[in-house]
Amino acid sequence: MANRLKPTIRAYLHSDNTDKRYVRLDEMAGKLEFDIDDVKALAVAAGASYKLSRIELIHKERFDEFMKHIYKVPGTNKQVQKKFVRIGEGSIIYSIGHHRFIEMARAAGAAYKINEGTGGTVLINLEVFDEYMEQFRQAPVPMKKPLFGTERGCE
Repeated sequence: MANRLKPTIRAYLHSDNTDKRYVRLDEMAGKLEFDIDDVKALAVAAGASYKLSRIELIHKERFDEFMKHIYKVPGTNKQVQKKFVRIGEGSIIYSIGHHRFIEMARAAGAAYKINEGTGGTVLINLEVFDEYMEQFRQAPVPMKKPLFGTERGCE
């Protein structure tokens, strides 16, 4: 049996399945459990703040990219920006498997081994790893049939 679409857009607005690109300032503050002023300052620093006539919106993707390495200390309102992470945490951040992540971190020169003789701990420098990841960025590909072209008078 085919799924039917809901008759109005209002049914989708309050649904949990909707992935919003822009969120309200107070909504983001509630989600992060931060003060509204702190969220506003972070959004401005990330270049993700949009002030409209009556509301202020945050571009979620830009804000998340900026906040990628910032963590909240449990039980406090302190925010810490991590420079080093363990392998498991890094593989979750980048959505890469453990073995591939450590292989790439070693190739990037971002792996640090502490207490080498006793099994040790391996930490990954996220700044070095981010620079290394940039070499894998693919160049944009022009569209075969652009939506807006010069034939319509749009430039």
